[in-house]
Amino acid sequence: MRMAFLVATLGALTMGSAAQAAPILYSFSGKISGVLNGQAFALSDYTLSLATDTDSVFQPRPDFRPSLYNSAPATLSFTVNGVSGTFAMLFNAFSVTLGSGSGQRALVGFTEAAPFGNDLIDVRDAGLLGYDLKTGIVSASNAPIDFLNFGTTFATSAGELIFTNDSDASAAFSASLSAVPEPASWAMMVLGFGLLGAALRQRSRVTVRFA
Repeated sequence: MRMAFLVATLGALTMGSAAQAAPILYSFSGKISGVLNGQAFALSDYTLSLATDTDSVFQPRPDFRPSLYNSAPATLSFTVNGVSGTFAMLFNAFSVTLGSGSGQRALVGFTEAAPFGNDLIDVRDAGLLGYDLKTGIVSASNAPIDFLNFGTTFATSAGELIFTNDSDASAAFSASLSAVPEPASWAMMVLGFGLLGAALRQRSRVTVRFA
């Protein structure tokens, strides 16, 4: 009876192998200038990272701008000039394709979660046309920064952070997916543990008789 249940579970999980939400990490990296906790830095290495999952991606205006994709609000982490921290406010990742024909351009970036909605950083890269935030991708190294929110004071866990306007600032965008076991893999694990348990119970039933 137990074995029949395990086999049925295996079949159900295997057949229901629809696409699962996968953890995804969006990142910008390059060189940037600014001030962190009162200490100025010039064209220092930086990384901005936002971790979420592919299920959080949605189209906020599919009727008006179907090429616009947003992730749900999440904590934005950073490392700037060797110092790491997190922003006090939440951010969304976004991707949008604008224009048409030869005038098309793709933007991807981080924007403050509502009700503020101000962009923090955007990059422009033809390789990101039609990108929907659901797959792993690496943009061109040192892609042009289309917009950088400089002069604004951001509260962070490492002190106040202000980016300054620097024409030599650079950015490269990447999105990396983490592997998630497929339903069939989970089913095989469940079945394997079930068979092992059944074998151990069968072994425990063996009775030793002495003449």
